[in-house]
Amino acid sequence: MAWSAGVVTRQGPLVAGVVTPLATPATEGALLVPYPAMLDVPHEHVEQGAWLLHERRRARNTRWRKLGCFKQALLTLVHLRKNGTFSQLGAGFGISQATAWRYVNESLEVPAGWAPGLHEALTASVKATTSSLTAL
Repeated sequence: MAWSAGVVTRQGPLVAGVVTPLATPATEGALLVPYPAMLDVPHEHVEQGAWLLHERRRARNTRWRKLGCFKQALLTLVHLRKNGTFSQLGAGFGISQATAWRYVNESLEVPAGWAPGLHEALTASVKATTSSLTAL
């Protein structure tokens, strides 16, 4: 900054940072500035998700990724808790909208793989209902 007759004039940006263009109808190509924020999820949940992603990547022998397992797990939890658009998520994590979508979907496949199928869930429900009726 330079002083000139009691007036402050800027020479260059006040804060050197990252701005990300976002092409949506609402922003019309405005430059967005990412900011740090808190997520109301325990750190252990992010770590657990990261380990599960790490095991999945290792089992599938996947290639290098822009985000590590921890950041991918965090991206997914931010999506689930804040329900932001994939454009906003991508801008916040420094990846494209399409990559944010792929990472979230990949992360959600891990716990979905543990869930029972429809047939198994219905069979278990019928058994539980039958056993409770016979106990009467």
